[in-house]
Amino acid sequence: MKQTKIWASALAGALLATMMSTSALASTPNDAPSLGGDGSDRPSLGGDGPEASAPSSSGSETAAADDPKPKVAKGDGTTSTTYAAKPEAVKSIKLDDAQVNIVGASWKGDDPELEIRHRDGGGWSSWQALPAEDGDGPDPQSAEDAQIKQTQGQSVAVPVVDSSQVEVRSAGSNQDTSDLTITKVATSVSGQDSALAKKSGSAVDPAQGLSPQVYQKELKANIVTRKEWGADEKLVRCETDKTTTSKGVFLHHTAGSNSYTKAQAPGIIRGYLAYHTQNRGWCDLGYNFLVDKYGTIYEGRAGSIDLAVTGAHASGFNSYTIGISVLGTYTSSAPSTAAQNSVKRIIAWKANQYGFNPTGKMTLTSGGGSTSRYPEGKKVSLNVVSGHRDTSYTECPGTSYYAKLGSIRSGAKSLQSTLGGHPVKGAIGTYYRAHSSKTGPATSVEKSLKNPNGAYQYFQNGTVYWSSPTGAHLNGGGIRTAYKAVGFEKGSLGFPTSDEKAFKYRKGAVYQNFTSGMIAWSSATKGQPLSHGMLTEWKKLGWERSKLGLPTSGEYAKSGKTRQDFEHGYMTYKKVEGVKVYVK
Repeated sequence: MKQTKIWASALAGALLATMMSTSALASTPNDAPSLGGDGSDRPSLGGDGPEASAPSSSGSETAAADDPKPKVAKGDGTTSTTYAAKPEAVKSIKLDDAQVNIVGASWKGDDPELEIRHRDGGGWSSWQALPAEDGDGPDPQSAEDAQIKQTQGQSVAVPVVDSSQVEVRSAGSNQDTSDLTITKVATSVSGQDSALAKKSGSAVDPAQGLSPQVYQKELKANIVTRKEWGADEKLVRCETDKTTTSKGVFLHHTAGSNSYTKAQAPGIIRGYLAYHTQNRGWCDLGYNFLVDKYGTIYEGRAGSIDLAVTGAHASGFNSYTIGISVLGTYTSSAPSTAAQNSVKRIIAWKANQYGFNPTGKMTLTSGGGSTSRYPEGKKVSLNVVSGHRDTSYTECPGTSYYAKLGSIRSGAKSLQSTLGGHPVKGAIGTYYRAHSSKTGPATSVEKSLKNPNGAYQYFQNGTVYWSSPTGAHLNGGGIRTAYKAVGFEKGSLGFPTSDEKAFKYRKGAVYQNFTSGMIAWSSATKGQPLSHGMLTEWKKLGWERSKLGLPTSGEYAKSGKTRQDFEHGYMTYKKVEGVKVYVK
């Protein structure tokens, strides 16, 4: 079957370059019958005869004969309808030209070598290949792959916009193909989509573009979040794998229409979320990020903004890589300058974050799979910024886009110095990926410490310290002010041994443990260190519930003794007396 896959993928080079473009219409007049103007004698199945099966959890259902009425998924109005088809016949499906549609196919047996065309106001487009899936999907043997029950062959899925009808047929003959079905995922352009289209997707200042909560300071650009593009989170099937870092990037195109409007782009992405999860069985949307032809950057698979999330964009090579896909087909023409600039910006930002070189090389171990160019276990040296075709039997990201990869690599490298993002590696990196909502982004590189040995790295909300005995912990706020006063890790307390914690019986009061003591903080008392005998005695008295209350000072010398003040008294220490407690 591999030769069939190669042939089908080669067709993707010609696929859809003109597929959804009105300039390519003309194979048949506006009133052409479903047999088309190609001389085919294959009968049309018309718009009826959908496959009989149960509705999916996405709200999709099999359409009733003659009058498909799919259920509407709650949230974003996305619907999915599956139609039975026969390889020897043309399958005709009616579309609502006001909606954005994603069309794909599945089957059992041999690849039927499908072709597709659409009809819009200019008439019928020419027939174009709808090839077998081209190497996207989870890594073989991964947890995500294990939960997929789909065993059929799959085509790529392509967007169709501004069209009233689509037809699918088999280009091959004597195919050993059964259970051929065509799936249409439709979504309407919402008011939110239209409002989003009026805002700049690549502004470098929140006041110029989207709302401040989606402005990514390190990237210095806006990211349209899943919430803003209307992701239905109920469609997410399972938790996505994560890794400790990313080594590089794979670039993709989605194929399909290049003639979409800015307001239609979110609908295309919603369609892919539904198709990837409900038809392909993936955990979530396959790509980590998407970019439209206007340069708008979209969050793809959940968590990809802050974490090294494993996608389903390059089967066998998803782990430790980032998948970025540009909406459209780029076989005969490259993506717009705006789209290329946004891709460069994402690469530069992630290169800073994970410490890879956009113009360098990476070594990955193949997870194998039937669509991979490399067998399972083989170590492969690749460009850090690679195209999907470098590891799979596919033309993706399109010949013209692939030719731009050299300038994209160099452009991303030159952008690194102007963007934020710092590599977060090792134990501190592991801590960051588990607690990024607390730390915020890194604001420096990791720095080593000696006597005592360890490391630290600055983040937006504090400093993460690490040593082998204590692990990694965030130190920030008022406790950090007190930690500075005692000399950080070289002072009397040593490294943090816990994160900041709330006192159970004192509202608004917090503490942090250290190798040789702790710091207690409240807005009334500020941050105060406790250690040795004073700390031991305070613990015996009941911590924050003790008759002394919280400390209001650190230790200091007075009248030949060491003293520490509390809200309701004080303690003293002298070697011959030990610790004594005085309550007001």
